[in-house]
Amino acid sequence: MRKIITTWLREPLVQFIALGVALFALYGIFGGGSPDAGADKRVDVTQAEIGWLAERWTRQWQRPPTETELRGLVDGYVREEILYREALAMGLDRDDAVVRRRMVQKLELLTEAVLAPPTEEQLRAYFQENLDRYRIPERRSFSHIYFNADQRGDAVFAAAERVLEQLGATPQPVTRAPERGDRFLLQYDYRLHTQAEVGRLFGSRFAEALFEVDRESWQGPIQSGYGLHLVYVSGVSPEAVPDFEAVRNRVLVDYETRQRQEIKEALYRSLSSGYEVVIDEEAIRAAALQPGSSGEGR
Repeated sequence: MRKIITTWLREPLVQFIALGVALFALYGIFGGGSPDAGADKRVDVTQAEIGWLAERWTRQWQRPPTETELRGLVDGYVREEILYREALAMGLDRDDAVVRRRMVQKLELLTEAVLAPPTEEQLRAYFQENLDRYRIPERRSFSHIYFNADQRGDAVFAAAERVLEQLGATPQPVTRAPERGDRFLLQYDYRLHTQAEVGRLFGSRFAEALFEVDRESWQGPIQSGYGLHLVYVSGVSPEAVPDFEAVRNRVLVDYETRQRQEIKEALYRSLSSGYEVVIDEEAIRAAALQPGSSGEGR
């Protein structure tokens, strides 16, 4: 029975209902009345508030406050409460982007309070559904010979082809020969790099070609932003799916992030269903940057 109840409590719909109840309760406590109502002119500093002030002090200073210090905290709390209420009464919270964003963030943070930790089964299921996110990409080790197109001009292709033919005719395998080409500012040898890493160094076209050529033989020429290259792939670490335990923490973070996004979206859909949204489409068209416009003068 306990297992059934625990599983039921972990369901997103149940969690969302719990969030709705919590929001309704909070609205009942804090949302009623207006700043001008008599009840809002009274500040009650209860045992709960005093305990919270004392606890916050203790966490910061690693000791309980003295009576004098605690009275000072209470005075500060009362001062802040009065000024806050008067600011609300004056409407100072309106038309303030910072205040708006902060209040939206606080409302969305309430959703996290109803999220239960995922079960092992839920985590493993999420892992299987999103294997591509955790897949270990193929890595390649390679050496290259560089040919400077700026210096060689139109003869650069012929030079690269000539060296490639020479390497293929050698009786003993040659795995690296940077001296047969031109000087290169970066390295000549790279160990177990992903296609993305190679792309950041040589460009995406070079990286795509490198990950298609055969290994343990000179291939090319391949063009990069620097010029031409002959490449020798000496090793390949194939693409693989990691063991679940090796990426468990990452899966947990991703799962909880998705859960928060889903429940926030459910909250917004629920709240927005009670609103009528009217958008001035003509104003959007007039204010938007038109296609082909340079944007000057805006």
